Amino acid sequence: MMTLFPMAILTIFQRDHLGLSFAEVMIVQAAFGASLALFEFPSGYLADRIGYRSTMIAASWIAIVSWWVYSLATGFWSVIAAEIMMGASLSLVSGTNSAMLYESLDEQGRSEHFGRWFGRTRFWAQMSEGSAALAGGLLFTLSAVLPFQIMIFVWILNLGVSIALVEPHYAKHRPESALAHVRSLISFVALDAPRLRALFAVGVAIGVANFIPVWLVQLYATDAGIPISWLGPIWAAANYIVALGSAASAPAGARFGLIGVLLACCGLIAVGYFGMGLTTAWWGFAFYFAFNLSRGISGPILAHAEQEEIPSGDRASLVSLRSLLFRLAFIGLGPAAGAMIDGHGQHPVLIGLGGILVTTAVLGCLLLSRAPASLTDVPSRA
Repeated sequence: MMTLFPMAILTIFQRDHLGLSFAEVMIVQAAFGASLALFEFPSGYLADRIGYRSTMIAASWIAIVSWWVYSLATGFWSVIAAEIMMGASLSLVSGTNSAMLYESLDEQGRSEHFGRWFGRTRFWAQMSEGSAALAGGLLFTLSAVLPFQIMIFVWILNLGVSIALVEPHYAKHRPESALAHVRSLISFVALDAPRLRALFAVGVAIGVANFIPVWLVQLYATDAGIPISWLGPIWAAANYIVALGSAASAPAGARFGLIGVLLACCGLIAVGYFGMGLTTAWWGFAFYFAFNLSRGISGPILAHAEQEEIPSGDRASLVSLRSLLFRLAFIGLGPAAGAMIDGHGQHPVLIGLGGILVTTAVLGCLLLSRAPASLTDVPSRA
């Protein structure tokens, strides 16, 4: 899934090949986020009801169509259509894959190893994305649409992998009223799960802080004088750093604890924003790697802490709920950040965003450090 050949040149493709402004690029990403937000929680709820394997098979079919549309894109609206379908596909995967991993380990009595295995999946996913980025730049020089065409075949392979998966045994709930069950899930997080609620808040704050620069770094680097041919290696290096951070996440958590690791990630985010914001030299993009290290370290340790608080049978639903909150936050902030960058330039906006987002993330960590444990089950399964 993460062998993404177009990612290293995506914003360049949208701006230079299709003629989108940076504000439109951010609107496209907001549309992707809106699609994820629309389908995120329903898809997670569906996965808990019909099974994880079936859900990922459906995701693969939708992704095949979305990349086909992207390969034929001619402008803003065709990109919007492709991104909406891609968002629907990834929403079906989001929460489903981690829930399937946790339930598979729990079935074997090995749930305590989830963080390690999640870190391994992130390691190989980011290694795949980084390696694809190296090839993506070369493919882009041959044909602007070639990286997108190859993604069709990548997702055909994903379809085969999904079909080959083995569904774990877990407590599938068949509520008489789906709406009442959804309300009970939301109530569980809002009222009965203070630690899970705090984990969601930290995950959203750190996630948004790390995500915005992903869509800025390509233009930041080229505007500073970096050749387009460098974008593939830069993207690859960034993903390799995420992979190394993911591999180090579980050992770091064991040594320094959850809060210590998350505060260190906040420090890395500060280095990224203020380093990029205050540097005008061509090598300023190097500070972007601080975000990648933060992403790699924070992802597995947060995922493991969340899974420990989530009851079986509702894992995909509640992980998708956190993803929904993240997407809503990005929809609110991403286009505004793009418009401010178009109007005021990258450097002052990075400094301002850094101050706001780092402060928010640190406050979330302090909230988490004082949060009591959650209940072990959703109170109502009406």
